[in-house]
Amino acid sequence: MKKITMLAFLFWSAFSVYGQMTLSSGSQIVVNSGSTVVANDIANSGGTIKNNGSVTVKGDITNNTSGLFDATSSGTVTFNGASAQEITGDHDVDFYGTVDINNANGVSLTTTSTGSDQTINGTLNFTSGNLILNGFNLTIGSTDPTNAGSTTGYVVTNSTGVVKRNVGAGAVIYPVGNTSYNPVTLTENSGTVDYYGVRVVDNEPANASTNHMVDRSWVISENVSGGANLTVTPQWNASEELTSFDNTSCQVGRYNSGTYTWGSVGAATGTDPYTQTGTGFSSVGTYAVGDYYYGGLAVDLKIFLAGAYNTTNHNMDKTLNDSSLVPTTDPYGMSTTVASVPSDAVDWVKIVFRDGTTSTTLLDSVAKFVNQSGQIINDDGTNMSVTGLEKASYYVSIHHRNHLPIMSATVVNLSAASPSYDYTSALAQAWVDATVTSNDAMKEVETGIWALWEGDATQNGTISYNGGSNDRISILNAVGASTPGNTVTNTYSLDDVNMDGTVSYNGGSNDRISILNTVGASTPGSTIQKHLPH
Repeated sequence: MKKITMLAFLFWSAFSVYGQMTLSSGSQIVVNSGSTVVANDIANSGGTIKNNGSVTVKGDITNNTSGLFDATSSGTVTFNGASAQEITGDHDVDFYGTVDINNANGVSLTTTSTGSDQTINGTLNFTSGNLILNGFNLTIGSTDPTNAGSTTGYVVTNSTGVVKRNVGAGAVIYPVGNTSYNPVTLTENSGTVDYYGVRVVDNEPANASTNHMVDRSWVISENVSGGANLTVTPQWNASEELTSFDNTSCQVGRYNSGTYTWGSVGAATGTDPYTQTGTGFSSVGTYAVGDYYYGGLAVDLKIFLAGAYNTTNHNMDKTLNDSSLVPTTDPYGMSTTVASVPSDAVDWVKIVFRDGTTSTTLLDSVAKFVNQSGQIINDDGTNMSVTGLEKASYYVSIHHRNHLPIMSATVVNLSAASPSYDYTSALAQAWVDATVTSNDAMKEVETGIWALWEGDATQNGTISYNGGSNDRISILNAVGASTPGNTVTNTYSLDDVNMDGTVSYNGGSNDRISILNTVGASTPGSTIQKHLPH
């Protein structure tokens, strides 16, 4: 093998050489425009190459001093060996111009302890084959890599090594993958430019479900922590979609210790491969793609609570909320806690999703808020969404802490584009228990307007004024059996059946009268029973 050792300056013009090229301290090779140098191995111990032409490397590059390539270089370095090649040595080669990977066997950053992170300041092009990082990092300059893809080549993040790029307001692509090509595009919307690192893992995040997910994770890091406002667009292949994944209704999410922060749900773009975009991410971490099962299905449900209904305004009063009495943790023992109660919330309600064939089979329950207009909402005021449910048809029952529950008369189809159910529009909207003949399933609060019956202070599914364990006695006990004229104020209580923040047995608009009016002032011995499958 021919070995050429450079001790000083050498200019090449239209000259080719095959063999090992060794650069000693202070030496320089100048490859002029239009010239070609072909070398087997290049070993550098202190020299530089000013390349404005073409340098083809058939073997390895070993760089044991500061940057091998002069910063004014504008030519092309092509890796074109017949077997796998390496970039090794204990210093960054610091490539300028174009780096072309044209070796189907691949080019690796060495796995030895003497290896170093590498930088490509110009353009990284893939003709054939991959650039494999192993445990080292690769910084790519402002020019997007060209010709990356599953059939040409990409940067393989097979270990801890990451691709680093400077990300600002413009979209920046990372041509990465592990066993397959799974690039991701980042945009930093905060106005702050930062270096972000990316690597791909060929699995969903650790401890995540193996259903409704893409079997890939994008691990994103940053040089300067804090202040991020990222748009993240990952790409995946159809073969990487796990069981039940729905790419027509999916989203990007950031995973952290078992908890996801999800972007908006929507249809993926493309027809294999696919992409999806998530915006507004304020932290780096492990990113994944899941479908509606995790991000939530929006459901438009409307109910009224008779105890809070205002016939003058034709909506519900939010007295409890205005008095800051509605708690930030739900009252149904579901441990749902919010930072703050929505400003137009009336109270918490519980929504139960039941099997669409066997309505006595309970599948999932969530605690949400109902607002003044009767809309069931999330804590941010948007229509309620539910996670962990398949797109299917369900009977839906609504429960309130001191009103009788109701269930939809028909199933609600969560596969619909905009699933909705309005319980308030007709009595027929509520399921009827044929064994209950004493009362309708809902109360008519105005002509043609229906609501949940108020007054179940004892939460036994029956509203009663007389008889054992009746709701009237519960109110009396709350104010004091020997002091029925007392009033409990500023309270969030089951006995506050008219939902005005006070519990009173006597006096105007008291809770006892509410129960009497519910069962019928002339029939105090009557009871109102729930219509609900067991």
